[in-house]
Amino acid sequence: MAPALDEVGGTLVQAEDELASINMILGASYGGLPSLTATSGPGLSLMIEALGLGVAAEIPIVVVDVMRTGPSTGIATKTEQADLNIAMYGLHGDAPHLVLAPNSVADCLLTTQWATHLAETLQVPAIVLSDQFFGQARAVVEEPATVTFAGARQRAPAHAPDYKRYALTPTGVSPMAIPGTAGIAYTADGLEHGERGTPSSAAADHLAQLEKRARKLASIDYGDHWAEIEGEGELAVITWGSCTGAVREAFARARRDGISGRLLSLRLMSPAQPAKLHRALAGVKRALVVEQSFGGQFLRYLRAEYDLPCELTSFRKPGPLPVRPDEIHRKILEWSRA
Repeated sequence: MAPALDEVGGTLVQAEDELASINMILGASYGGLPSLTATSGPGLSLMIEALGLGVAAEIPIVVVDVMRTGPSTGIATKTEQADLNIAMYGLHGDAPHLVLAPNSVADCLLTTQWATHLAETLQVPAIVLSDQFFGQARAVVEEPATVTFAGARQRAPAHAPDYKRYALTPTGVSPMAIPGTAGIAYTADGLEHGERGTPSSAAADHLAQLEKRARKLASIDYGDHWAEIEGEGELAVITWGSCTGAVREAFARARRDGISGRLLSLRLMSPAQPAKLHRALAGVKRALVVEQSFGGQFLRYLRAEYDLPCELTSFRKPGPLPVRPDEIHRKILEWSRA
């Protein structure tokens, strides 16, 4: 990756560990450069505190978590989708951030590009949940389309009068001064603060900044990228990540059996999009939730974040073996004929 990045003006730094890498990208982004690091589940655990710093200081970064079988070192070379809980809810305090998940090898590019765009635009950390299945796969794909996302990080101009780094704007996004910007200085750390960045323990400042950070994620229209939606019918399969390909193949087999249905693969996990999912499930009477985790993390996430208008059932299994199309096909047949 190092020579490839060099060709496009980027830089790769090999850090000594996960703690170093997360703090390096925080520093690089604080200095004005879009920054990304990659890890797996145990590394994400080590990065949680620094991710909270990114939320509090409103520093945009992207962390790619290539999920593997856990807990701890687990089965380090095999796939699983069991980091959803920690990615969604593992940060200390109320710390709104972005969580996205690609649904194919090719989609890893689009999703990571989109995550970077959103992180920069909203000045917030983003976690991209890939997995070992994608990380070790080889795939022949169409040449990716060139995607240009509108919007970029808001920067404060030099000598901005009465500059407030954490100003309580209607969108929650406030201009960020890059170190060295003439005539501007502010405090940036993990302490709660007022609009100028001065540390504060006042309840009013804490509430105002909590609302500001939450408002950022609610202020933007995420468009059509939030999910992939295919097919029609009263039966739906809701899934995410690398299970998407297996579900798509299972539906192809089911159609030969005279069974039609909808595939919904979520790409934007956080913030949740309840209105969009409700519209996508209009007319659906039953939905099958497919995931690769033992405890049904994705099912619990859907029940926690969405008011689903249909009956739900779960098909889940942990790693190390991937979810297979024939397993989902059999489940679709059983459920459609029940």
